[in-house]
Amino acid sequence: MSNFPIREIPQLRLRHPLGNLPSVRFLPQGCQIRVASSEDAEAISMVLTGSFEEPWTSESVLRRLLDDPGVPLTFVAEQDGKIVGTASYQVKTEPDPEAGWLHWVAIHPEARGLALGEIISHRVLQEAFNRKRSCVMLTTDDVRLAAIRTYLRLGFEPDMWHETHESRWAKVMQNLS
Repeated sequence: MSNFPIREIPQLRLRHPLGNLPSVRFLPQGCQIRVASSEDAEAISMVLTGSFEEPWTSESVLRRLLDDPGVPLTFVAEQDGKIVGTASYQVKTEPDPEAGWLHWVAIHPEARGLALGEIISHRVLQEAFNRKRSCVMLTTDDVRLAAIRTYLRLGFEPDMWHETHESRWAKVMQNLS
């Protein structure tokens, strides 16, 4: 989709101003969103591995999410008692120490189409709002059009911070229309 090799350019970034949170969709019957615990690490690793090109293990989930002090909360979406989605609330010092971050959003392929990505992302927005963050930021890849569509619907806006972003965002928007 891009003329730039993905590994050599920074990911796209979006920013949500948190002024007006969008209304949240109702959870489908049999679904719930809750805070993850260490007992969920294996199930979370399966969801992340199914959604991204890199393999995740229980240990990497613990190290990169559940035990990382920069990730105060990870949420899971359950459908009929099975974990089918995840999203984390992250804090960073750069580029905006007052921002919260939406981090590692993933929905198991079998649970897509239920708006769980939107619902769990909204839960992270609520958490950042409750913690009085200035905004919520996220990074994503140009090819993740379904995720980008969800983020835009939630009120995220493209953050043009790199010289390649204007042309890349133009292509993304063209592909979304």
